[in-house]
Amino acid sequence: MAKKKSSLFDNVRKNLIKKNDDIVLDLTEPKIWADSGNYVLNHILSGSFSKGYPAGRMVQLFGASGSGKSFLTARAIAKAQEAGYMVAVLDSEQAISQDYLLKCGVDIDPSMLMTIQVQTVEQTQDAMIEVLDGVRAEQKALGNNSELKLMIIVDSIGALNSTKALDDAERNHHASDMGTKAKALTKMINIVTQKIGITESICILTNHSALEVGVMFPQELPKGGKIMEYAPSISLRIGKGKIKPADLVELEYLYGGEIPKHLGALGIVSKIELYKSRFTRPFRKVQLMIPYDFGLPEYAGLFDYLKDNGIIIEGGRKGYYNCTEVTFEKDFSRKDFIKGGWADIIMKHLLAEEAKGHIYDFIMKSAEDIEREKSSKDDMIVEEFDDSNED
Repeated sequence: MAKKKSSLFDNVRKNLIKKNDDIVLDLTEPKIWADSGNYVLNHILSGSFSKGYPAGRMVQLFGASGSGKSFLTARAIAKAQEAGYMVAVLDSEQAISQDYLLKCGVDIDPSMLMTIQVQTVEQTQDAMIEVLDGVRAEQKALGNNSELKLMIIVDSIGALNSTKALDDAERNHHASDMGTKAKALTKMINIVTQKIGITESICILTNHSALEVGVMFPQELPKGGKIMEYAPSISLRIGKGKIKPADLVELEYLYGGEIPKHLGALGIVSKIELYKSRFTRPFRKVQLMIPYDFGLPEYAGLFDYLKDNGIIIEGGRKGYYNCTEVTFEKDFSRKDFIKGGWADIIMKHLLAEEAKGHIYDFIMKSAEDIEREKSSKDDMIVEEFDDSNED
């Protein structure tokens, strides 16, 4: 005899919704992911080449000054606007360049982009609540017909002060803050996290980093206290990389083959590590070249990423390659990977396979790991050769 199901939970759900129609009663996963503008960065963030930043969640980009955090957010804004998002930027560094936003394809029309200058955590909290509550009110008014989508960016958490710190500075009082900013940040994050989830908004926080204290081998951690480690669903640690000749080869298609001779004027290199994720394997790493003239290209870093993970393999001739997923009759050179259309063909195949449910769950290896493995294999070959000579 089948066991009769209780209606208790159904009644509880109805009563809870009557008391608070914003309450969330089900297990939730992001329904929408916004394209980051780069295939590799998408895969680092979500484990998928087509998905980037998750809606309803908080993403943190932290690292040293000049590592590329603002460049990544500018590209995110442009792609979000293409998908119909309105974007609110809370700027604490007064460093957002209108010219650069335009180069990245950002629509700076006030109806699509709102910039709010903030100084303190408390000002930022008030602004975020105002924006998110406004979105929620419109969503309720329009019901299922609402197409309002929001991306909200704070650039940056690290540059914010507490109200107390500003008041002390005005009074020329230099006593220690004693954790006031960390407490204010904890309060703000706890308040806005639920509002971000309910409105299914995309939230990106940039932050500065500091070396861990009191350990023998310190690592770079986000500033702002423990809340900035625990609260974000995804955290990317971003460092400064070095320009490699291979990076320039990948970007030739953007410049029509005429790469500027002065490399310092070309752009920056971001070394990105997935420090934390609730959705995919952490500690994946990638290096992306971001030219000043174009912003983050969609193909930046793709050749190395696919090669390191066995999708691209060496072909029959030195310096030429083929693909394990799409076998080409003719090998291609790295120089022609993008310009010759090979990248387009490979990515169309990978995206089609993902649409069928295939997951490319790469275990990322650092350059040091790859070199170590190569050295180990070389040692094994030498040992085998030596053993054979002893017989």
